[in-house]
Amino acid sequence: MKPIVLSSRQHPLCKLIRALDQPRQRRQRGLFIAPGRRAIAVALAVGWPLEQIVVAADERSEHWIDEAHGAKVPVAFVERGLLAYLSDVPSAPEAIALAKLPVADDSAPLPDGLSIVLDRIGDAGNVGTLIRSADAAGASAVVATEQSADAFSLKAVRASAGSIFHLPPRLFSQREPANLIARFAHEKIPIVVAAAHGATDGLEFDWPRRAALVLGHESQGLAPEWLSAATAHVTIPIYGRAESLNVATAGALLMYAWRRRWR
Repeated sequence: MKPIVLSSRQHPLCKLIRALDQPRQRRQRGLFIAPGRRAIAVALAVGWPLEQIVVAADERSEHWIDEAHGAKVPVAFVERGLLAYLSDVPSAPEAIALAKLPVADDSAPLPDGLSIVLDRIGDAGNVGTLIRSADAAGASAVVATEQSADAFSLKAVRASAGSIFHLPPRLFSQREPANLIARFAHEKIPIVVAAAHGATDGLEFDWPRRAALVLGHESQGLAPEWLSAATAHVTIPIYGRAESLNVATAGALLMYAWRRRWR
């Protein structure tokens, strides 16, 4: 398949890529942007469906032609400056890809192991970092409530460093806390919520093998429903003078505390 060449911001493909900045457009079109070599390499390795790879037209283009040809994904060439505009960062990646958005699936049960629930986490970078940590710690699932930043936004996908293709957040038709709590109850999965202060030391906690760890906004905390449904409240102890830990840091420590118990 002969690569097309993009030379203008007005090209339909450029307009599509920029439109995917908006959550509604991602949902309507069923696509999201994967920026950079690492993310695209992981997507190709796991067989994630890609609609297009957009590559900077330079000496590295040949590599991407070979990669895309092997995966039967069409390639478009652009000037590096245009690629920076499309990826919305000052330093452009050498390529971006249009990846298929997962579809909601209410039928499949959550797997055994640790499920990470992200509730009210407003920063997409933290969402992506937590997905990366969950992947590293060997968590079995990630679920984000409707109140959290979109895990498939450009910022979150970039922060996940490819892990979003290893451990994509589960999409359910209803992702409000009450619906998710009912799902965990039906599947007999204990709910463990993370608290900033005044809870059991999460590093010493006797973690159940199958659990849902719920992480929330650093200042606003969790939706009240989670607090009522929890079987345990855990925290990371603070020994210095910091008021609290960033949610991505605290979440990673708690994930590894679970992994240490069940390694």
